[in-house]
Amino acid sequence: MRRRWKHIFEWSISIAVLSGCLTGCAETISQDFEDFEILTPVATTTTTTEVTEAETEPPVQYQEIAVETPEIEQTDVSLTLEAEDTAIPEYCSVAIMPRLGYSGTGYLSNLSADNNTSITMEVEIPATQHYDITVIAGCDTSSTYEIIANNETIYTLEIETETENFVRSTIQGIFLSEGTCEIIIKPTDGTIDVDCIELTNNTSLYEEDTAIADTPVDSEASDNTVKLYQFLTEHYGSEIITGQYVSDNTDAELEKIYQTTGKYPLIRFDDLQPYSLNGGDAASATVIDDSLAWAEKGGIVGLIWSWNAPTGTADIYTKNTTFSLENAIIDEEVALCSDSELSAMSESRTISEDCYALIQDIDAIAEALQILADADVPVLWRPLMEASGDWYWWGASGADAYTWLWDLLYTRLTDYHELHNLIWIWNGQSDSYLVDEDKYDIASLDLYISTDETFGSRYEQYVALRNMTTDKILAISECSTLPDINTMFRDNAVWSFFGLWYSPYLDEEYTSDDLLIHVYNSEASLTLGDYTG
Repeated sequence: MRRRWKHIFEWSISIAVLSGCLTGCAETISQDFEDFEILTPVATTTTTTEVTEAETEPPVQYQEIAVETPEIEQTDVSLTLEAEDTAIPEYCSVAIMPRLGYSGTGYLSNLSADNNTSITMEVEIPATQHYDITVIAGCDTSSTYEIIANNETIYTLEIETETENFVRSTIQGIFLSEGTCEIIIKPTDGTIDVDCIELTNNTSLYEEDTAIADTPVDSEASDNTVKLYQFLTEHYGSEIITGQYVSDNTDAELEKIYQTTGKYPLIRFDDLQPYSLNGGDAASATVIDDSLAWAEKGGIVGLIWSWNAPTGTADIYTKNTTFSLENAIIDEEVALCSDSELSAMSESRTISEDCYALIQDIDAIAEALQILADADVPVLWRPLMEASGDWYWWGASGADAYTWLWDLLYTRLTDYHELHNLIWIWNGQSDSYLVDEDKYDIASLDLYISTDETFGSRYEQYVALRNMTTDKILAISECSTLPDINTMFRDNAVWSFFGLWYSPYLDEEYTSDDLLIHVYNSEASLTLGDYTG
């Protein structure tokens, strides 16, 4: 049975690129992401319980649930809320020096996390729609502050270094209903000076989406692979495809979903880790057979590869292995070399032992994937995931090493092994790790939140990923709970699919049965039986 640790990511500092715009108020910062913080490692475990007779009974069948979204009133709005016009908290004051470039009669100075101070601005929202909220603030040291609207934290912003004047930080696409709204600025670390808040109607949400590529990047993709890709594009933006990771070949997670909702997910996600040469056991692994069985049922096969380091300790985590990708990189073209050629190159030290072991691992995975190709089963294929976090060895050597490895893997599998049943998912999660657009079909994010947060649509990350890529399908490749269907459509951020990680994320603490029932029975969800491959 496989065990894997997942991280809970906090995306609150999604616009930490403020450091490049500290010269005044001339620039607006919109969503982007370079870094995300690891909060808590969560052990994934699977609990085995005896199945009772009652649990074998057919599950309750639910009526289809309609998508409900508010009526949006697209109205031009431009409001400025001056900080100095609010109730001045203790320890704070209204200043006119030394920061320049403020609006109004001055700015609010010394809003501090140490003093637990905040300011509240009340505003009458003229129309129910999405808004861009711009906070104009400055600081003497790196500081972080929350923006809270109607008692809900909508974003956490960071100003990374001291600022002589002010910095404009814009959060796009915040949904606000018509009526009175309280907006609170509350430092969580450091001290800030606040000039004002600007509130304008959002327009980016309503821009027409970029056309998605008609065919997979592999020009020789099999007919069934093209058919699956076209299924994804046909439903992109109008429905979301359900997906679930399994922890072993019992498919306990899928059965729990079925017993709870009356539906099975359409995508079954599994892991090719057992087929890694170092520490794997391909002879007893069942992932490929399980995937074939799922395809026979009409399901879509999704596979990741938790790639054990090719040499040294058999582990995926940088901290647990001595393998260095840098030692494997070679300028020579090796992706199309035969094993005998590579062996000779290794013996002559033209390539390192690490490089040879790396390619041998790819060849072992190709052998497993070939079985699916021979059965004409297309695969949603996500290798080298979460690279920008550097906790996995394939991301620890930096972006250049990562893109080199991606190119090697893509070329080796597609051109050398002629595997044309793969739809490639890039999950680098940072534009610095972005690979050649001709070598991936889908861009995805892994979105883990704490249990006291609302998942919503994750519109901020959707926009950041959309801005980073062109003509690509966007998906949630891993998540700790399910997205809110209504909010996704309200925010025009309808991801192609989601993949809920296994235990503990199917537990009530993370994903309630009510949420499962609502998502799986929504008219906008695609489940097993909705695809005929």
